[in-house]
Amino acid sequence: MCWLNFITLNSVAPIKNLHQISDAGAGKGLMQLHPTRDTELIVCGMANTLLEGKAFPSPVLSNGSVTPAILVHGIFKALREQGHKIRLHCYQLGLDSVPDFHGCELDEVITHYCKVGEEAELVEQTLIPELRRQQLNGEEHLIAESGIGGTTFATLWLQRWIDNNLWFAGSTKDKKKLALKRAAINELLEKTEHLPLEANAYTDNTEYSDPVQRACCALLESDLDKVNFAGGAMIFAPIIAMQKTTRVKEVSVATTRWVLDAEDSKTVAKALPDNCELRIPKVKFHQSDFHAIRMYEDGYVVEGCGLGACLEFAERHGLQDSDLVASLDKAVAPWYEKKNECNENHQYESL
Repeated sequence: MCWLNFITLNSVAPIKNLHQISDAGAGKGLMQLHPTRDTELIVCGMANTLLEGKAFPSPVLSNGSVTPAILVHGIFKALREQGHKIRLHCYQLGLDSVPDFHGCELDEVITHYCKVGEEAELVEQTLIPELRRQQLNGEEHLIAESGIGGTTFATLWLQRWIDNNLWFAGSTKDKKKLALKRAAINELLEKTEHLPLEANAYTDNTEYSDPVQRACCALLESDLDKVNFAGGAMIFAPIIAMQKTTRVKEVSVATTRWVLDAEDSKTVAKALPDNCELRIPKVKFHQSDFHAIRMYEDGYVVEGCGLGACLEFAERHGLQDSDLVASLDKAVAPWYEKKNECNENHQYESL
């Protein structure tokens, strides 16, 4: 029996009027709920937390695709059928929302909380000892992030450490939102131009970093033997910023193929330190029965919730492409069947 400990760092970046910059989340006043609802989708296969008193359990996105959280849910179900045990560790970094894991389909779920600015303390007191326990017991882990607005701060850091022309759009292609995002980054660049090129100069100020960056840097300051990250630009940034001061012996980061389709992402990947292994899954979604999943291959959704790392983990543990895609199809099928059923009922009622 193999235990996989899936650790998700949930947060919202400190950006004023974030709903005007990001397409993720549910809009003004509701952005904090997005990471929580995605974690519920991973654990339960549906989002339980209400939005303004109303239930919106579906993983279907406005562009017709599905959130990567439901695909992670499908992968975990396939791994459990293979004999794995899945334990999810939910780290609510500065989030007030309490996840509702009613209908949990994993083996165990543990939730931790901290206030904004206290991420390092939570990591040092809770996560690092837990990772040591897992290593002693031969358990495996993946450390993912589920954040809103994090690419803004990842772009800030990567422009500082690598090239000031680097750009990461994140969740939106809207020109107005991208213009506002660029303005926010330019303001941050002006405020931080006096800072030395040291990670702690940014993590010491909650205006110059986001909770995920601060948590990752605290992890990289530890003397753990190995840390396995899951994610794209938001994870690349702290690894690169900490490369001269990290005490972790080995670091791995896994992400999707689509992240590296962008030239700027390829540039950043080349800048990862020598002790960091980059892992990419091979599976392709073209054979899916659902257009909503095939849309990933066209770049409608690039990364999220550790999807790339979960796919790569499943591949390393023997799941074939056909099995993986079938698990994704099973995860989303009920939602499209429900949608079709509702459409049919509506057509019937209007006859």
